[in-house]
Formats: sequence, structure tokens, C-alpha cells
Amino acid sequence: MVWTLTSITGSITGSITSSITSSIFLPGRHFFKATTAPKSIIQPDDSEFDAYTRQLTPLDDFLASLRHDGLHPAFDVVEFSHLTEHSRLPGKNHARVVSVTPRGTCTSPCPRASCSRRHVFKGFDFDAFLHHGPNFHEHQKRTMLHEIRTLAALPPHPNIMPCPTHLVVVHGDTDNRTGTGAPPRVCGFLQPVMRGETLDDQITKAGDRRIPLARKARWCRDMAAAVLHTHRVAGTYHMDVKPGNMLVDDADGIRLIDWEQSGVSMFTHAKEVTIDQEAREEEEEEEEEEEEEEEKMKEKEDGAEERRRNKRGRIVYIPRTGPKRCDLPWGYPDWNVFPEWKRTCPRAAELAEVFSLGRVMWMLMEQVEQSPSPTVWTDRSNDVPEKWKAIANRSLEVDPNRRPELDELVDFWEREVAALTARDDVVVAVGCGGMPTL
Repeated sequence: MVWTLTSITGSITGSITSSITSSIFLPGRHFFKATTAPKSIIQPDDSEFDAYTRQLTPLDDFLASLRHDGLHPAFDVVEFSHLTEHSRLPGKNHARVVSVTPRGTCTSPCPRASCSRRHVFKGFDFDAFLHHGPNFHEHQKRTMLHEIRTLAALPPHPNIMPCPTHLVVVHGDTDNRTGTGAPPRVCGFLQPVMRGETLDDQITKAGDRRIPLARKARWCRDMAAAVLHTHRVAGTYHMDVKPGNMLVDDADGIRLIDWEQSGVSMFTHAKEVTIDQEAREEEEEEEEEEEEEEEKMKEKEDGAEERRRNKRGRIVYIPRTGPKRCDLPWGYPDWNVFPEWKRTCPRAAELAEVFSLGRVMWMLMEQVEQSPSPTVWTDRSNDVPEKWKAIANRSLEVDPNRRPELDELVDFWEREVAALTARDDVVVAVGCGGMPTL
């Protein structure tokens, strides 16, 4: 079958044989026509496309809003019609692997990379608009543009996907009153493709083959470091920590992605974030003598000694009364507690994400794909050290006050990575005829 790319305006024509796996996808008045299947023609009405472009944010307005917030990222701009699609990625965001076609180029010089490099496109194309419901403008503003804004404000970190360098735009009709071209409007952005795919992909593809412990320890350290940086350095939150939002980069490290902050994961969220409630930290009361003795007995096995040295107040949660509130119309739950908690009780927000990290650690150690299945250790994870299971279990405590702090998680995995690296160095030295140093 031969697919002919036809432009209703007659400005673009071309042909692609069905043996080529990639396709060109265009918003607006461009459609695919199958010469043997006329029913597949998609011919959007001009008024529909105009409605789509009008609800997207003009590029100049978006850049001005970033500058107003003190953000000055440098972007290259790519026309959506200049992208070639190679594959679609799973998930609700309908992200696609794309490249810039030879017929298209960046609208500004692109010194960072060749246009032939593959990228991930994330955004709202015309098809998304047709299948969207009301409030499309608000949705693209509070998710897609919010993600770009969040990444622009995040201080760089090796385990966090950086701010995109390419924005993707579309144009509406020429203004009939002025005769000038319509301003470009943002419909998405491009980010680099990681050959390692997501952590969930790694787990699924491994099947019954066990992922090496040293690799798991590095990944656990990386994901904990990314979340610690998010809270303690960037002063924000992620709220959707899950294996599908962790890319394995070309250096085999973890990159935390998907910064829409528009809902929690159904696979990893802590129960306390599903309730519209305030959180505050109170001074701990004096412990009774028997509780003190119990803590001493547990010092060696679960880190209680360090918690005693760095005693912090207890977090209490007070459910809100009054009319039901909703500020997450496109996600779960209805109300996002993270912004308020970051202002009033940052540790509550951190410990909620510790729970999510605990779920990811369990999925990685047990090697199960992401799902809402209960946390159960099986014989599959007999190769996992008990202290690794213990730190994951502590992270999954129902009472947030019993979970480890983010910096404790990072310190734990730093020690484990160092120990495994030292052990491997000894094995290599002995294998080469050397003697281990005691």
C-alpha cells in the first residue's frame, strides 16, 4: 500500500511506502490518504483547526511569562509539520519518538544537536484536541506548559531530565484583517530519546533474568537522589514517582521525568495524599522509659540510633472540613495537597514521596511491572539482601512518621553502592592475580 501525504492547502505533497515504519504526522489541514482505502481519509474542518490553534498559547506570550518569573531558558523552535514519527510510547500522554524531517528545519539555528537525532515529542496535537473535551486551553496550560515551566526552574541534576531545548509550534490561518501570518503557538516540546527506556521497561524485558544487584543499588541511589534534590534544593515536588517515569539514560543512570504535577500515580501513591488535609509538625513529647528502652533495643537493626540523634517533630494530619475542593480535574485525587504541604510542612510532602520510592524499590527488587498490586515479597527476590528489603519496608510504613527521611535513603544507597563497588574491585584484583587488601 502507498500512503500519500496530501495538504488541503496544496502546499505539501509526498509519498511513503508502507514498508517504511515511520510516518509523518501533521496537525491542522494535513491528512493521510490511503490510495486503496478512501475511508481512512481524515479531513478536519477549517473551523475545527482554527479552534485548536486559538486554544494553544502563543509562543511569545509563553516566553514572556517565563521571563516575568525570572526564567530565561534558551529554546529552539520546530514546526510540528516538520516532524517524522517513528513510534508511539505507552501512557496517557501519547508521547512519540520523532525526528525532524529533511524537508523541515529548526526555525532558529540549532547548535545543540543534529536535526536527524531522534527525540520524544510530548504535547497536544490536533488529534488530541479533537478527542479532548471542554477546557482544552486550561489543560494544555496546566500540564504541558506547567511541565516546561517547572523544568526551567529546576536546578540541574544528573538524575533529572533537563529542561527541553526545543519547543514545537503550529500556525493558524493568516489574519484576514491585517494580512499578516498567524503567530506560532506552542503545541509541545522535544526531549532526547534514552536507549535504556524506562525502569518499568527494564523490569518487564528482564523477565526471569535477575537484574544484577549492583545495578539495582545504583538505580535506587539515583532515584532517591533525584527526589532529594527536588525537595531540598529545588523546593518543589514530583508527586508521580513510578517506574514508568524513570528513564535509564545512556550511562545506565536514572533520569526522573514527567513534571506535569497534575496527579499521583495509581501504582505508588501514599494514602495520606488522597485526603484533603493539612499537615503540621509538632514537638515530640517526652518518651516513657519503656519506649526509650525499646528504641535502644532496635538501634542496630533499623537505624533508630540515628533518628534519636536527629529527633524531629511528629507530623499530624488534620482533614479539612467544608465543601469539597478540586484543583486536579485531569488527575487523581481531586485536590493536590503537595503545594500547601511544601509551604506549611515540607517533611509531609517529602515523606509522601518516600512511600512512592519504597514502592518503586519493591517493584525493582522483586522485578514486577508497575501495578497497584500489594507489596508482597516472594521467592523471586531471594537474591536481595534483607537490609534492602528492610529499608523498602520502612519506606512503606502507613504512618509517615515511621518512614526514613530522604537524606537517610540517599545515605543508605550510597553506602550500598560503595560496598558493592569495593567488592567488585577485589574480585577483579584477585582474578588478575593480585591479592585483596585487608
